[in-house]
Amino acid sequence: MLPKDRLFRGYGPLIGFAAIFLAVAVLVPSQQREVRTVEGAGAASRRAATAGPEAEVAGAEEEAVATDPVAGDPAAAGIDPAAGGAGGSTGPGGAGAAAGGGGGGGTKGPPALAGCGPAQVPGDPYAPPCITFSGNNGGATGRGVTGDTITVAVRIQGFSNGILDAVSKVAGATIPDENADVIVRTVNGLTEYFNKRFQFYGRKLKLVVYNGKGDVLKETTGGGQEGAQADALKVAQEIQAFADVSAVTPVYADALASKQVVNVGAPFVSREWLSQRRPFSWSPFPDCSTVVESVASYYATKLYGSPAALAGGDLRGRPRQAAIIAPENSWYQECVNAGIGILQKAGRAGELALTTKYQLDIPRMSSQADTTLRQLKDRGITTVVCGCDPLFLTFLTAKAKEQGYFPEWVITGVAFVDNDLIGQILQRDAWSRAFGVSFAGPTQPAGTGLGYRAYKSVRTDEPSIGVELLYNQLDLLAIGIQMAGPALTPQSFEKGMFDYPRRTGPSGTWGFGPGDYATAEDAREVFWNPAAGSALNRQPGAYQDPNAGARFPIGRWPAAPPRSAAG
Repeated sequence: MLPKDRLFRGYGPLIGFAAIFLAVAVLVPSQQREVRTVEGAGAASRRAATAGPEAEVAGAEEEAVATDPVAGDPAAAGIDPAAGGAGGSTGPGGAGAAAGGGGGGGTKGPPALAGCGPAQVPGDPYAPPCITFSGNNGGATGRGVTGDTITVAVRIQGFSNGILDAVSKVAGATIPDENADVIVRTVNGLTEYFNKRFQFYGRKLKLVVYNGKGDVLKETTGGGQEGAQADALKVAQEIQAFADVSAVTPVYADALASKQVVNVGAPFVSREWLSQRRPFSWSPFPDCSTVVESVASYYATKLYGSPAALAGGDLRGRPRQAAIIAPENSWYQECVNAGIGILQKAGRAGELALTTKYQLDIPRMSSQADTTLRQLKDRGITTVVCGCDPLFLTFLTAKAKEQGYFPEWVITGVAFVDNDLIGQILQRDAWSRAFGVSFAGPTQPAGTGLGYRAYKSVRTDEPSIGVELLYNQLDLLAIGIQMAGPALTPQSFEKGMFDYPRRTGPSGTWGFGPGDYATAEDAREVFWNPAAGSALNRQPGAYQDPNAGARFPIGRWPAAPPRSAAG
């Protein structure tokens, strides 16, 4: 069992908006694998010379029948049957893959990836369809891409310690520092894993780790543009990177997109924000547009028009009066406004009595929580929809207990508030009335996550506590590169991601498409039970699922009333 302080340290760098899943594991032990064949430059003509005209008709791509001996229901394999086939009509990467034979030079790929088939990425429910490759990859297809390598930048302070220390101190944890060398070693180990397991068409990921000028905390709160722009310029012009997997603040992701660098990590920004930066910005976190669509439909379906049965004290049974709380940053307020619009369009906005915002300013969190709570009490709010970071919510629930104020708390699935560790630091009596939406899968024991097991498959030492965050960042990039085909560009990367079939695993369902550059495609319902033991750390307090793990498409919640541990 990992100590509490070590677990908290793994929540790392993103003040409330990227507190990482430290303990995630495979929901599906095996899944059917489609195997595809992609050919590069010269392969088709060589095949035609030896096999006759029928071979030439096949062109640059083929699809082979799955060879996975474990056949069965696609849903049991973590594949959404409604998502259609395993790729678009043109196969992996579409035109980008087919164009792989165009350029001169380059590296000839192996005739087959070692272990291709079900074992290509063992135990990873997010793995893309298996692809074999022969021929020439076309060489240098763009900045950061040669015939042998794909340069990937990592701004190390994006994964360094310190930002969420305030939350840990509120919880009474003593925080040990983790040396940056451990993080670098972990990133390198995971890169080794992806280079072995994924199809990169004769190329390998080449990491360039650097210590930039940017201030991650300032960037998370909406400032720090000058440092972020300087770092993005370094990545584009000096490092000459194809991608950066440490874009864990919207400000840095925006700077990288302006330099046409593919970037991964912007947390909980709006769908419009990501689309405006296409094809460069991607996120393993739900976009907040999806969040508000899911939460608004949850409220409209399960809560609207009924009394506040799960509130406490004199609020219990009153007609619902709801409040929405979110940070003041423009990209989050865009989503708040969109959520209100959804309720208005559905004729379900009549119970919305208050919308309020706060600053992501650590020294002022306690005083802001006090002011906000007074607003809630004065307006007779029975139901709080809080798209808040863990630190603000920690102060807010503590002050609610102090003042004997027990509203319903609607969980929104942002900032990993739906993780057991965060639930355990929130005020027990207040949070026992929490229920709502989670985009993640069920909590799994610490040390069993995809990232941890991937690292241990190639290294014998222990990885960084933030290994799951690092893994998700690299996994998303690796998926896009494999799906893009040999002619790797930001545009073929986008096409490949759009062709990626939906997969479901410990971080929820991943899927992409036009206008969709973040992962979440569905959600599940949860409620907080302070008495239940957590699989994560075996301590009291865990999120439970009243629907036995069922996931629901956005806007399609069952009408049954919600549950809480207090009612």
